[in-house]
Amino acid sequence: MGASLFIGWNDNGQRESNFQRTGGFVNGNYWEAFGELLDAVFLPEHSKLHEVIKSEEGEHLKFYSFVELNKEDFNKAVKLIRDYLVKQKKPTEWQKMAEVVWEEIAEPYIIQDARYNVTA
Repeated sequence: MGASLFIGWNDNGQRESNFQRTGGFVNGNYWEAFGELLDAVFLPEHSKLHEVIKSEEGEHLKFYSFVELNKEDFNKAVKLIRDYLVKQKKPTEWQKMAEVVWEEIAEPYIIQDARYNVTA
């Protein structure tokens, strides 16, 4: 079992109503590890970001989403996650799994998103 990670919208020259979400699918344990990363990064000091990105998930439809973040919050979330990952001295297996999700699934879409600010 896994779930989806939505980063933003991708305009493939289509009408606005036909935009497709950009992101990827994350398998079971990696999904859980990434969820723990989000908890560690955003709770308790950034609970509003946590609430938007890691909203209550349903039994069958599981996802984390950066789609609803405005530009400022999007870049703040990216910076907080990156800063957290850099500060890990001896990451656990779960933390390594979460980092794989960030670097291989999320990050490629993050840097292509129109909200992304390289200097943030």
